[in-house]
Amino acid sequence: MNIAAIVGLGITAAAISAVLKRFHGEFGLFVPIAASLLILMAVLGSLSPLIGLINELAQQADTDTAYIAILMKALAVCLITQLAAESCRDSGEGAIASKIELAGKAAVLLISVPLFESILGIVKELIL
Repeated sequence: MNIAAIVGLGITAAAISAVLKRFHGEFGLFVPIAASLLILMAVLGSLSPLIGLINELAQQADTDTAYIAILMKALAVCLITQLAAESCRDSGEGAIASKIELAGKAAVLLISVPLFESILGIVKELIL
């Protein structure tokens, strides 16, 4: 991941957005959204080796890969939710951003249900 390129893209997008908002307000919203998506793709692309390493470590530790998959899904939901909510806030739609964050939290809880079931099963075994 080239952080200098990402920072440069962000600063350039902010400047272009400011100019567009001044002259053509309706187009000023699209530049930050496009820049955010490009930055997100760059970050996610650079995380693929890390995800591979985490999977290897889980296999070496003889950990159930389902737990790692749940963790990665929850992380993806969090990143996508934050990107969408911040884009809505940038456009002045704070109420919609709050609802997106609520939906993201609910999605993480739904993704985590198998973990809760597993933990409850372990507790049940310990008690009985």
